[in-house]
Amino acid sequence: MENRIGRRTFIHATAGLAAAAATARRARAAGPNERVRLGFIACGGRAKQLMRIFKEFPDVDIVAISDVWRRRMDEAGGLLAQEGTRVHKPEKYDDYRGMLERPDLDAVVIATTQHWHGLPHIHACQAGKHVYVEKPLAHTVAEGRAMVDWAKKTGVIAMMGTQQRGCPDFQKVAGIVRSGELGQVPLVECWNYHNTGGRTGNAPDEKAPEGLDWDRWLGPAPFVPFNRSRMNNSWWFAYAGGMMTNWAIHLIDIVLWAMDAKHPTHVYHGGGKLVVQDAADCPDTVEATWQFPGWTMHYIYRGFNNWHQVFPRPAHHGICFHGNKATLVLDRGGYSIWPDGQAKPTVDTHHEELDGQWERTFVDCVKTGAPAPMDFEDSHRATVCCHLANISCKIGGRSFAWEGEKEQVVGNAEANAMLALPRRKGYELPAV
Repeated sequence: MENRIGRRTFIHATAGLAAAAATARRARAAGPNERVRLGFIACGGRAKQLMRIFKEFPDVDIVAISDVWRRRMDEAGGLLAQEGTRVHKPEKYDDYRGMLERPDLDAVVIATTQHWHGLPHIHACQAGKHVYVEKPLAHTVAEGRAMVDWAKKTGVIAMMGTQQRGCPDFQKVAGIVRSGELGQVPLVECWNYHNTGGRTGNAPDEKAPEGLDWDRWLGPAPFVPFNRSRMNNSWWFAYAGGMMTNWAIHLIDIVLWAMDAKHPTHVYHGGGKLVVQDAADCPDTVEATWQFPGWTMHYIYRGFNNWHQVFPRPAHHGICFHGNKATLVLDRGGYSIWPDGQAKPTVDTHHEELDGQWERTFVDCVKTGAPAPMDFEDSHRATVCCHLANISCKIGGRSFAWEGEKEQVVGNAEANAMLALPRRKGYELPAV
């Protein structure tokens, strides 16, 4: 049976779901010997990657999927029903809230566009469902705070999809940095060098494809006519945050973890949209700096150039911890350690990226009721760093001070106003 809820019902029913928060059941563990019944909210590119991982876990049943584009939902259904692997036959929901009403649903995976992370997460919390939400955590600082607070209030297991946290080499590096082996680390650099070409292109406005509910795709964002360029949503501030929230979040999350850091004190973003001539508005060139007590984090993105920062490790991304005893370079292929003054590394590891361990950890937590290995507050803090850099970009590259405990910009009302974004009527975030 396919579940369809019209646009008018979808908008007006939001208030009713929010009102039910006070009576929503507390999330329960599925039990170590039970199966985890999983629902997917969104069926696009990253969702399909995650489906291929979760569908092969022998103790997981994908029982529900939802998307505002019927074609994508049908494609996902076909993927899950493929023979030769574990076969799943989920029920399809045009409105994801229908699956949240199922008493047999234990958890959801949220892999929507970034500006759609907040509401499904909060609704899942209200329904007592555990949540695996793709990075970045939220579209704004205010939305991320609401997501963390709802997870705490309802007691669900909530994890952000930063899969590097599940990789043994990233775990080892965090321990190495914290141990003092590198000495004092006053500077950490991270980078992405991708020649992303034309990115979104410059398509004209046109009629939305059949089966796509464009109004719901936009959701809380301002209404605009359908345009194919907007479907490449990572490059639009209305729906995402460019490379900062699409890729840098992975690197920044690891840096904050390894450095045992919480809040920057000052933030600066240089660069802008300097090379790519497309319809989108996110930068193709980034140079961002966050000042922490006693050390500095620096991020560079070049969207038109594939020059490699560290030639012995020719990945297009990486993190470099500059210690006064040794330097450590980490990427998804492994890590290397160069003691001060030596031309060759004393440690040089290599591995294939392991996407799947973090997802497996989520399933195990749901089954056992064990707390997630990563504090959801840490996911919020890493995402906040990305948002603050983008805010600095939006106000013309001006730096500002940040009061992390209060989550306020100091002395800059324009930047402070960007910690939240206006939301269309019917898509407001429920108060905690």
